Amino acid sequence: MTGWAEKYRPKTLEDIVGNPTAVAELRKWAAAWDKGRPDKRAVILQGDPGIGKTSAALALANEMEWSAIEMNASDSRNSEAIRKVATRGAVLQTFTETGEFVRSREGGRKLIILDEADNVFGREDKGGIGAIVEMIQETRQPVVLIANDYYALTRRSSSLKRLCKTIKFQGVHEDAMKNILRTIASKEGVEVADDVLEVIVERAGGDLRSAINDLESLAVGKHSLVAEATRSLGYRDRARTIFPVLEEILRSGDARRARDAVRELDESPEDLILWVDQNLGHEYGRPDDLVRGYEALSRADIYLGRTRRRQRYGLWSYASEMMSSGVAVARKGRARGSQLEFPYYLIQMSRSRAQRGARNSVAKKLAQALHVSQSTVRTDLLPTIRMLYAGDEELRIQLTAELALDEREVAFLLGESETSHAVKHLLEKAAKIKGLPGRESGSGRLSSFGEEDDAG
Repeated sequence: MTGWAEKYRPKTLEDIVGNPTAVAELRKWAAAWDKGRPDKRAVILQGDPGIGKTSAALALANEMEWSAIEMNASDSRNSEAIRKVATRGAVLQTFTETGEFVRSREGGRKLIILDEADNVFGREDKGGIGAIVEMIQETRQPVVLIANDYYALTRRSSSLKRLCKTIKFQGVHEDAMKNILRTIASKEGVEVADDVLEVIVERAGGDLRSAINDLESLAVGKHSLVAEATRSLGYRDRARTIFPVLEEILRSGDARRARDAVRELDESPEDLILWVDQNLGHEYGRPDDLVRGYEALSRADIYLGRTRRRQRYGLWSYASEMMSSGVAVARKGRARGSQLEFPYYLIQMSRSRAQRGARNSVAKKLAQALHVSQSTVRTDLLPTIRMLYAGDEELRIQLTAELALDEREVAFLLGESETSHAVKHLLEKAAKIKGLPGRESGSGRLSSFGEEDDAG
């Protein structure tokens, strides 16, 4: 049995509610494919869950008469799965539903939809982001990436920002949501009281899909709904994400709204202060606003310092108050409304951690092969090995094959990104020589370093 959210999913872009600007941008991007291959071959649809991103992608395919290839990134997230499903679909030509071959230039296209693209994370998703970037670079078909957390997606690869057009979807307005719920209830033969719609809409927080699901759960098997029915819904825990909270702090000018937003945020004050510090200077244009804002932020930092020194975490509440309400009321002029940024400090720490991990991994493999300590490799040998590795292609290929280096380790030795062509091509060459007949593993030592040339 089809749920109501799926049953009443919009069939065309005209049916998408509450995001006219996003729909117009999506149409414009799609129209560019009729003129050839546009500069931005992929588009990222960003926004909170349940506000119509996936529906818009499917409606676009229907409107443009493109066949849609869907892949849910949280189901199959590793690089091999993405390459098999998405890359092949993006590069190859189109077949109709009846099996008839249609070339792209004759109007036949496929829309590659990668849902929950921001869920390509972690050790189990190794290479997933690189596979997505590769797919976009090689595609002959339009690609849509759908992400709830745009910054979680793009911070893994700066190439995604460059390669993709970004379209932001907003939460559905309460009045529009009520109208949709009334229409669905009417079609299902259920009479719904206005106060029931009020509860459902307030509980949904802009998430239309959740609102439809709640309506269905209350209405199934009934002909009318009154206020008492909503008691069975319970409370939906909606932890707020960082960017809406930053908007409340830096743009609302309301101390209570800023404080309440921070209370719903699943983020420690020591992390939140980095976000506010990163964006305060971009949002507050007047010098006196900046002075007051940074005074509030410095007081918050003092409380955080006392918390660390004295291990008195009750002081966190004072720090949170200063970096939320204190910063919010510091602004008297207008906020600039600029693009909110991920803290540079956290980016640098993340990159540094990844670099250290790759360095230690390479050092461990070299230490085992050369029969020395990892410390010796890191301090005495690694600088020279990196120089030789970058300058000698034969040694580079041999070393990569002998040590079974992965893309992270190769990228470290070359000083390149994991998704670069240099890393990719080197791994391909190393993989070819690994399987040559008569080749031995080296028995714990590097043949390049420990064997003489026996050729007479």
